[in-house]
Amino acid sequence: MADRSTEAWNRVGDRFGAWSRMLAERYRRRAETGEESSAEERRLEDALRAATHQVDVALSSLGDTLRDPEAKQTLREAIRALGDALSVTFSEVGEQIRTHLGTGGPPKPPGS
Repeated sequence: MADRSTEAWNRVGDRFGAWSRMLAERYRRRAETGEESSAEERRLEDALRAATHQVDVALSSLGDTLRDPEAKQTLREAIRALGDALSVTFSEVGEQIRTHLGTGGPPKPPGS
């Protein structure tokens, strides 16, 4: 399951990376043709370029982290800890409900 997840996130990073490169190439071509842009268009282009770069950096970092064996192990441990915490929490909630309802223990099977 972790491999499928890693592959899925890698595809996300690859696709956004490809998209950002296409955007950058089109921007460069437009700039090379000498098309004049208004100050507002230049600000918008600068903001878009910065946002695209940040998305690319974030997704590339995520992909790099997901490919790192040590990071994978750390993630597995974090997920395991989360599962343990949820299990303990639900167990305690179950005990509190049983105590509140007066059963004092796990439910008895029907017919006992």
